[in-house]
Amino acid sequence: MSPSNQLLASLEFSLADRFYKLACKPGLKLLGHLTRGLMHHAAKLGHQRTLVVFGQRLLSEGATSRDRILGAEYLMQAAQQGNAEAQWHAGSIYEKGLRPFVSSDPNAVTWYARAAEQGHLQARQRLAKAYRCGELGLPASETKAQQWDAEAENPGN
Repeated sequence: MSPSNQLLASLEFSLADRFYKLACKPGLKLLGHLTRGLMHHAAKLGHQRTLVVFGQRLLSEGATSRDRILGAEYLMQAAQQGNAEAQWHAGSIYEKGLRPFVSSDPNAVTWYARAAEQGHLQARQRLAKAYRCGELGLPASETKAQQWDAEAENPGN
């Protein structure tokens, strides 16, 4: 992303994020449309923070299935850019299977591992549980579960 697009996307995100809580109040429908438009534009420019925040909002609060799919797509884009929070969400998306992302244990494990390697606590805890219980196509291994538990207890690593 060019420096000017990065600046524009950052400004759009900043404004939209500040407007978000106000836009949810009755009678401020126009502000809601403005907020959504700013977020969409910043996300289309590839602004990572927007992709994560707006993606999470659309995925969890989207009024339509298209909103939820777009939220998942934005999160996947941020995950591919290396954002640990988005990588954790990508693991969850693949674990549950959310159209167009078909349920896939190997993909879920890959994304959880990428997030965990960056220190994401919930990803480390999910991998520990998966090894402990033999989930996500992983062999049950108390040793590996304990390794991920230890990583989760040391968030600075």
